[in-house]
Amino acid sequence: MADFNSNFNDIQKQIAVADLTEEQIQELMNALQTRRNAKPKLTTEEKVFFQCCREHRSYANDKDLDAVVCPHCGSVKSIKHGTRNGRQRYLCKDCGKTFGDTNGTVAFRSKLSVGKWIEFIKLTLQGESCRTIAKELGINKQTALHNRHRVCSVLHQLVSNQDDFKSLAESDEYYYPLSFKDVKDPMFFLVTLGRMPYTHLSYEKKIEYVENQGFDIDFLHKYIKNEEQNKDELLDYVKLGDLRSQERFSNAINGLETEKIIQVLKTIHEQQKKKRGISNQQVCCLSCVDTNNNHFLQSVCVGRIQPIHIEKTLVPHFTEDTVLVTDSHRAYRTVANKYKIPLNQIPSGKHTSGGFHLGHINGYHHNISDFMYLYHGVSSKFLDYYLALFYWVEKNKSKTYLEQAYDIITLLANQTKKIPLAKFKYKPISFDMKRLAI
Repeated sequence: MADFNSNFNDIQKQIAVADLTEEQIQELMNALQTRRNAKPKLTTEEKVFFQCCREHRSYANDKDLDAVVCPHCGSVKSIKHGTRNGRQRYLCKDCGKTFGDTNGTVAFRSKLSVGKWIEFIKLTLQGESCRTIAKELGINKQTALHNRHRVCSVLHQLVSNQDDFKSLAESDEYYYPLSFKDVKDPMFFLVTLGRMPYTHLSYEKKIEYVENQGFDIDFLHKYIKNEEQNKDELLDYVKLGDLRSQERFSNAINGLETEKIIQVLKTIHEQQKKKRGISNQQVCCLSCVDTNNNHFLQSVCVGRIQPIHIEKTLVPHFTEDTVLVTDSHRAYRTVANKYKIPLNQIPSGKHTSGGFHLGHINGYHHNISDFMYLYHGVSSKFLDYYLALFYWVEKNKSKTYLEQAYDIITLLANQTKKIPLAKFKYKPISFDMKRLAI
């Protein structure tokens, strides 16, 4: 329709010089004028999109969705005010401002069409990579990543007030690799973290990397020696194949018993004693589930969880009827005694105790591992976004991908302003880094 309107004058000139009768010219002109004034027909995706946004935008109940409320002043005295790029625009008689039919929706000031937005959300929920999504929709990979973070940030705001537990609840920690994949400053790794970045550099490139920052070769030799020693010690607890990547190592850690996890984390900590305040390289995510589809999932700290983290995050979601089931971690016992919470702990090396078990929370962790594996490592500052996405998907797993996409579109319709890229670029880490200064 936009191309047709732009060439309307040229078509008129061609008709004027063509060998046609007056009646034929007039008939063609009337047909073209009718076509030009015709309202763009909404696609199926656009109809569903506007239906999802109807409550927020306060559309009139007519089928064509013509009368809208002004997003600037809330006036209902709005009239049509031409088209732009094939989309209808409106003029408010009260404030005099113009607006389009996507104002106040996710498509406002977005180069993606409504149909592409729905397809983008479907592919995101299916766990497709940004590279695949960009290829499918014909967009830039950075655009796909920015829009994914935009969707996740809205879901994160939604799930900030998570479920309450009114019966038997199982709680445990899930560990995910601490990642600074978006940090490019060499001094952050060499000075603050006291290590090399996890890259596949050759030995010569590592020497060049260290020397360019003013360090001598002894630093690199000491780091490599500690790395090999640490690897030999970890082999006593996990398999060699599990050490090939941070993600596989985290999955191996999650499969160990609590006492062995503590020993592994202590072993990692030994390597990092040369820099005071450096914690281990695992992010602790506190989780809790019950049999009524109530979930809790939040990244809380690095390394081993402490009672204060449980008090601030999980305890507010307990009620008087909550019965907590955990492993033998002492932090849970400390919190339960303080707040008089009925607690049943599974002894180390056991799967059940008095009819209680941790089967539901272990299955929940398995689902998290499968979900996070699709993204091939998540930067720690965005970990809370991806956990919010998993939480939302897990709560709505009975729905189809298309139904989930429409639900997310409804949530995004409540955003009247586009989220700036700087919000994601300079996003701070949300969990407790303890003594490590970022």
